[in-house]
Amino acid sequence: MRAVFSGKQKGTSVQWVKVTVRPVEIKGEFNLQFSYFDEKKDITKNYPLAEAVHKVNGLLALPFRNLFVESNAGNVQVNFSKKGKALVKESKSAAAPTPPNLAHDRDKPRLLSDENARPFLQMVGIMTQDGRIRADMQRKYKQINEFLRLLDETASFEAWSGEPIHITDFGCGNAYLTFAIYFYLHDILKLKTHVTGVDVNADLIERHQKKVESLGWEQLSFQVNRITDYQPDISPDIVIALHACDTATDDALAKGIQWGSKVIVCAPCCQHELQEQLSKFPVPDQMLPVFQDGILSERMGDILTDTFRATILRIMGYRTDVVQFVPIEHTAKNLMIRCLKTTQTGNKRWVDEYRKLKSFWKVTPYLERLLGKNHAQYFTESN
Repeated sequence: MRAVFSGKQKGTSVQWVKVTVRPVEIKGEFNLQFSYFDEKKDITKNYPLAEAVHKVNGLLALPFRNLFVESNAGNVQVNFSKKGKALVKESKSAAAPTPPNLAHDRDKPRLLSDENARPFLQMVGIMTQDGRIRADMQRKYKQINEFLRLLDETASFEAWSGEPIHITDFGCGNAYLTFAIYFYLHDILKLKTHVTGVDVNADLIERHQKKVESLGWEQLSFQVNRITDYQPDISPDIVIALHACDTATDDALAKGIQWGSKVIVCAPCCQHELQEQLSKFPVPDQMLPVFQDGILSERMGDILTDTFRATILRIMGYRTDVVQFVPIEHTAKNLMIRCLKTTQTGNKRWVDEYRKLKSFWKVTPYLERLLGKNHAQYFTESN
């Protein structure tokens, strides 16, 4: 049914992050389809069985760490230990045998599709009147669906049934996502939803508000405001900030933390604030090559900024992960930090890791300064 090769054994390198193999039927002929994934793209190729045998042998010769084979008879999982020992686990299938899906091209499931969202997609200009996604909106369409998938996965909306959901979207810009969030929750999931888009661009906000009024969407609104000045009547359950430039991401994260929002999702944009502090960093000899080139120095600043953000969120009791939002060919700013409030503040592990990281780099992240004295005990060791 399916085979998956992933990871790499200790002390080795593999060109691919993951390779999947599955049977397909092309023009009546049985083939194996190989999908190769690296950090930036995926490549899919189909081979007749005689040629596919050599391709499978080639994969088996590579030092992947994990191998998983799924069949109607059962599954086989192979994991290699740090010492290179193969640990094999077999399990029989409890379900009745089903024929494999041999379709060559599988349609990816979309949360917003022609079937459930055509009027909306046409209204926002993503889809033509005859039901085609506009060529210049293909990337936006994929971004919206992937964002909704990640948000749905994080927030577990089925648990919100019956309770109004209050959402604030900071730096909403053209508001494609703001409208999509409202439509998905209110019209598709049938949840009581209140969404507010916030941005400093008054002209954009005026146009969005007129569109809302024409649609009669009473629980979707827009406000002209700075993130730091925004004060809602009801603290939002979910805070969103996608591609809010520089410290605006930190402003949004700080608001979410201070409100005690259940879910915080951000896709960081440029990160210049920490770069200035790093320019004064006494670089150890071992790290001089990292700061030799401007582009590498800038990326180091980006990585550190988002690492500090993620660690602070974990200290604040949020289960936090950093994931790829969409493939980099769709947007260069493709990281997403998504957080779900699960525990109390002050986990010792994250406090210790944060202090060590801060001490080594000799910086004070902007998000720490925003949170102020109320949380200082987590960020700085007492004398």
